[in-house]
Amino acid sequence: MDWPFGIRRAAQARGSRVGEQSNNRSGDAPTVTGSDATEVNTNNSTKQGTLTGSATATGFDRAAEMAREAQSQQGRLLNGRFVLEDILGRGGMGLVYKAQDLRKVEAEDRNPYIAVKVLGQQFSQHPRAFVSLQQEAVKSQKLAHPNIVTVHDFDREGDTIYMTMELLKGDPLDALLKLEAPFSKEVALRYFRDLCAGLEYAHKRDLVHSDFKPGNIFVTTGGTAKILDFGIARAANKNALSHDFDAGELGALTPAYATVEMVRGEPPRFSDDIYALACVLYVMLTGDHPFQRKSAAEAREAGLKPARPEGLSNPEWQALSAALSFDPAKRPPTIAAFRDALIPPRRGSARAAIAAIVVLTLVGGGWIGWQQYRAGQAQQEAIQSRLKTAQDCFFSGDFACAAENALVARNLAPDNSEAERLLSAARKEQAERQATAQIEARLQEARDCLDAKDFACARVKAREVLALQAGEPRAEALLERAERGSRQLAIDAIVARARACLGEGDLDCVLAAVDEAEAAGASGAELYPLRQQVAQQQAQQQAEQAALQAQLDALLQEAEDCLKASRFDCVADKADDLLALDAGNTRAVELKQASASAQAQARMNQRTADALLDDARDCLAARNYSCTIAKSESALAIVPGYGPARELVQQAENAQRAAKRNISIE
Repeated sequence: MDWPFGIRRAAQARGSRVGEQSNNRSGDAPTVTGSDATEVNTNNSTKQGTLTGSATATGFDRAAEMAREAQSQQGRLLNGRFVLEDILGRGGMGLVYKAQDLRKVEAEDRNPYIAVKVLGQQFSQHPRAFVSLQQEAVKSQKLAHPNIVTVHDFDREGDTIYMTMELLKGDPLDALLKLEAPFSKEVALRYFRDLCAGLEYAHKRDLVHSDFKPGNIFVTTGGTAKILDFGIARAANKNALSHDFDAGELGALTPAYATVEMVRGEPPRFSDDIYALACVLYVMLTGDHPFQRKSAAEAREAGLKPARPEGLSNPEWQALSAALSFDPAKRPPTIAAFRDALIPPRRGSARAAIAAIVVLTLVGGGWIGWQQYRAGQAQQEAIQSRLKTAQDCFFSGDFACAAENALVARNLAPDNSEAERLLSAARKEQAERQATAQIEARLQEARDCLDAKDFACARVKAREVLALQAGEPRAEALLERAERGSRQLAIDAIVARARACLGEGDLDCVLAAVDEAEAAGASGAELYPLRQQVAQQQAQQQAEQAALQAQLDALLQEAEDCLKASRFDCVADKADDLLALDAGNTRAVELKQASASAQAQARMNQRTADALLDDARDCLAARNYSCTIAKSESALAIVPGYGPARELVQQAENAQRAAKRNISIE
């Protein structure tokens, strides 16, 4: 057992089996999970510490003894209140423990158990981890809904940051899917309704879950689906946050349930959860992910399309496939719209009852009318003639004629059900024919727009058709062509801009345009030539830069050598050559300055040496040879190798030797 402070319990006498998955859907195993919980407690015994006192001990006494026992195992007691027992799950942001709340024990609550989510070390060391868990708690506390896990509070003890929540009994959905998928349609839709209710509730409060998946869904033993882990839920409206920090920064999306927009890092939107919910429903119905567990971006690039699950009607499949669309504009606008499209509200029975009453009324009225008009045989024959003509026209496809004659018959006999039926059917066929003609006209207009490469026009016309007849395959195909054409136009414009940048040698501009084109949906084949040309120019630039650097290094070395040799003109020439190649070369500037300083010092030294030589010559004239030598050597010390100084030294030494030879000792 790993406790929050990283210290293992010395002995786990309670014998809980951590990591076993419960298969008992009606058992009493208390289970709670966080994000991606993979370890579930299946110990069916109710544990309230190892207190061995009498059955008459008060709740306060039991709580005190449990606290003392827990304190002997460092890290097991949080804030003197929560006694951690078993690890129930390991999520993306930390561990979830089963714990006893000593306040409930004191109150002799029959169910003192809760779940405690402890932030992992990698997050607890994050400078804003406390804010993260606080924001999760605040957001989750706002979501008081039967299909969302209840969060109680958050707190910290030292470096341990934690949150308390309700303890659930049941299994995570991902575990159930491994054992039981595919679910029956009835079961899948029951869970779907629960999830819709929870997400719709969160969306109305401007929260997008952003990591909706089977691992974040829990099914209780009562068969209720609950949504877990709003830890990285994102605010759809930034103003909905009470703090500038967005806890979603610590989270990570799950690619298999991520939309194209999420992969691109776009701001969260409700349609992200709609897409993820559709993926979850598909997995429940089929046991398989609709896109082989690829993200929407990868699936779209690979051209993947989900197979229709067995048992779904055409309207149901249309609703589900729309929610699975890679294009957010094609998805249902809200969770409620998705649910109602898949499971229409039950209003038909009331309508049927009303219709039955109307039919019975019409039949009764028709019979009375027939009896009333029976005496008028001529009028009756006229009615029958009109009805016969209406029938003939209807079956020949002349619905205008059928409607006209049926209307006359109905006016003659307002309660005649056959006339009413024929009139209604003819008008319906007329409307359908008009709608069909309108659809065909709009389809042709969309085709004409496509031929003219007016993709905006084509999209408008195709959507008008879909508004008239949802799911019309030709309109959907034309809309897709228009979308592709529009994307291709945008891609072509970006590629043209990239080529212009390439011609100007602005490689950064080219790379930015290539990335933009890729994000817009350009294929790798389209962008390959540009990438190759960029790579070639980069290689050429690197070679040129290397050659230039070698030339600069050589000139710099020559200038350094000239400075050492006091060849100041040479230093200046080499430094100028360096600056001509690299105007910002600071070493070249430093060498010129050093050369100028050395040259000025050399001139000063020369003047000093010349003054000393003048003194040396005076000393030589006065036959003070020692003075001459001293002055000359001083000049040589200032200007080493100075020729006139060496000559004076030589003259003085020669004169000194000659003078010594002329001295005679008596």
